[in-house]
Amino acid sequence: MIDRINDYSNRLNLIEKPEIQNLLREEKQIRGARSFPEALREEFNEKLSGKVSSSEVRMPHNIREEISADPYRKKLYDASVEFESVFVKMMLKEMKSTVHKSGLIEGGYAEEIFEDMLYDEYSKNLSANSSLGLAEQIYQSLSSNLPPVSKLNAKA
Repeated sequence: MIDRINDYSNRLNLIEKPEIQNLLREEKQIRGARSFPEALREEFNEKLSGKVSSSEVRMPHNIREEISADPYRKKLYDASVEFESVFVKMMLKEMKSTVHKSGLIEGGYAEEIFEDMLYDEYSKNLSANSSLGLAEQIYQSLSSNLPPVSKLNAKA
């Protein structure tokens, strides 16, 4: 089992990469001063209105801003990443159980222990990068029940 929760905010640092910054600048020049949610609303109204239920279209929100503004949301995000890591470890363990060993090289009990530790590290590394996205989906699902961050800031 994973003993501690690491700071996984580096998963959300994709927007700070130079390639992404260049794309955002180009998009801003093309689209003008409109924000992404405004452009999304316009595009939805033009192309999808009447074809897709508006309840299926969700506006994006910035997880990084939310977890930096509210420590409870940070804990929720960390727990989501931890859940993803445990899920990935269980998945890897089940995948390993489908591969049969030939018996040529047996490591015994020590091999089992070290393989379990190896799969712990694999699951941490897979969860540390944003390749799966399960933690973000879990966070968004659970945080939808919390009050908006703007209301929290107004009370403080």
